[in-house]
Amino acid sequence: MTNIDQKLGIDDRDKTILDIIGNNPQISQKEIGERVKLSQPSVGARIQKLKEKGILSVISGVNFKKVDLFLAKVDVTANDTDTVLMSFDKCPFFINGLVLSGTYNLSIFLAAPSIGELEEVVNYHLRPLEGVKSVRMDIVIKPIKDFVLPVSFDVNNCNDKKVFTQKCKVCPVRAKVFNKTSQT
Repeated sequence: MTNIDQKLGIDDRDKTILDIIGNNPQISQKEIGERVKLSQPSVGARIQKLKEKGILSVISGVNFKKVDLFLAKVDVTANDTDTVLMSFDKCPFFINGLVLSGTYNLSIFLAAPSIGELEEVVNYHLRPLEGVKSVRMDIVIKPIKDFVLPVSFDVNNCNDKKVFTQKCKVCPVRAKVFNKTSQT
């Protein structure tokens, strides 16, 4: 057993099961059992154990290797990373955020149909936030492997429609409010 095996509490069969599922998430437990020489109930019990430990998770999302969306990695130095992350929690452009050590203490992933929209989210929502000291945005040119991330297309689910409508020029909620205002 390696250190990582011990830390995760898995054995060689668990690793083989993880590899099989990683290569074919739709494979049946019966087929896995045939390959690892275990019964289907034993495979099911191992999969359940791996899920409970957080070692095996299934997510649905957008494969950024295959779709025509732009993905940005935005590095941020901020006084309060939690406040920055909370301000993006329901943003339809926000994919995920990572709190880091180092000069940049936060990395945010954003996705949009155009680079211009990503720049506007960064410039009108992120840069003006209190406590944000520096921001660096990089556009992901291409992932090498499949890169699946959950994406919310629910534009009606922003944290604070007043903040988003005032700060984000490209925010879909802002556009809806603006269109309603201009029609009255």
